[in-house]
Amino acid sequence: MKTQKSNTTRFGLKMLERAALISAHAGANSACTFIYHDPKKPEALKKLKKF
Repeated sequence: MKTQKSNTTRFGLKMLERAALISAHAGANSACTFIYHDPKKPEALKKLKKF
């Protein structure tokens, strides 16, 4: 029973990691809307840009 819980936890963490990476890619390649300001982005996030 313990291995099943461990596998489920690993799967959940992998899915969370992928969701965070997709979100970071979307944030790096988009500009903020006019209502909000566009904050300075860290150098690590700038490396994810496509252009």
